Amino acid sequence: MQGPSGFAAWVRSRVVPSGTRLAEEARERVFQRRWAGSEPRDEELQKIADEFFCDLVDTEYQVYLDYEDQCIAKAIPIALTKEAAHRYPATVHMVRSAVDAIAQSEVPVTERLTRAVHILRPFFKLFEQSLAQGRMTRAGGSAQQHFEYLLVRLGYAGQFETQRVLNGKVDFLFPSSTAWTIDRQRCIILSVKRSLRERYKQVFEELGITGGLSVYLLVTQTLDEARKDLTTSKIDQLSNQNIYLVVRDVVKNTLFPTAHRVLGLTQFLFRELPVRQQIWQSLLEEMS
Repeated sequence: MQGPSGFAAWVRSRVVPSGTRLAEEARERVFQRRWAGSEPRDEELQKIADEFFCDLVDTEYQVYLDYEDQCIAKAIPIALTKEAAHRYPATVHMVRSAVDAIAQSEVPVTERLTRAVHILRPFFKLFEQSLAQGRMTRAGGSAQQHFEYLLVRLGYAGQFETQRVLNGKVDFLFPSSTAWTIDRQRCIILSVKRSLRERYKQVFEELGITGGLSVYLLVTQTLDEARKDLTTSKIDQLSNQNIYLVVRDVVKNTLFPTAHRVLGLTQFLFRELPVRQQIWQSLLEEMS
């Protein structure tokens, strides 16, 4: 039932669309709710960049939850298919036992339902546990695509690359891998995560780089999530690794108003990034 090759993951792969499509659906909902289906004007987007990005991330989470509901609704029908019987015989046997219990017409209806519920209880318990285990990762997996959309709308098209492998894979590299090979100290690395949790200790190792570089870590969690996750010790650890943390404006203003190495998203987009752009632009001019 559980695990990356289990029945629940298989159902999810059949029901939940790709991360790209999840991001598109989130944008469609936000555009419809805010602008009657149209996209915002550039000047308007500049004023609400943080709010817009957070809305996209949070809306996609809701989109994903809606698809999870579909997974639960379709789990039994999918379990009764021939393909499921071939792949997951034990799981299918459980479901068919419940179906057989309901089909016993000589037994009172309430007793049949009671038997079926008893049989299917572990099925749905394990199924929902499996969905929950991968929820935060999958639901926030398209934050990179939302941020890329925002960067393009703010005029940075052609000035960054995504999912580049340096030593490890990085989400955003400014301005290009070619520039990186020439002078990496004038480039910027940005990694996007849903949360830090306990992985903050390995951030540098995950990026596969050494010190002395401009590295930013964008964490998309909400204020309530940040209160529990972004401890002083974690912030200090990131600072020791020379990593700037980028958070939602409300997280910056509420929890870290005086922390110089914790940047609000608006601060990063409209103060930090333009300054860094001047540095990498000079490199691009030297390369041309």
